[in-house]
Amino acid sequence: MVVGVVIVGAAWLGGCGGGDDAGRPEVDPAPQETRDPAAAYVGMTKRAAIAAAEADGRPWRIGREDDEQFLVTQDFIEDRVTFEIDDGEVTKATLG
Repeated sequence: MVVGVVIVGAAWLGGCGGGDDAGRPEVDPAPQETRDPAAAYVGMTKRAAIAAAEADGRPWRIGREDDEQFLVTQDFIEDRVTFEIDDGEVTKATLG
């Protein structure tokens, strides 16, 4: 009796694989949004980037401005943005 159920179950599952996929939508396994949100600040002036971060409710700090490197803490704050600035323009922004 058990053998009959296993054979029927195996035959039923065998009919599930392969076949015509024309009716199924294609699925893209890649995430829809992969852009780094900190990248939006790159190219802004120092003042505009700070204002934008504050408008976004995002904590910010300056890690480097021109040739001056600033001491920054090593604590991880997920939404904090750290700016690197050259000639008054944000050239790099990172989160964390």
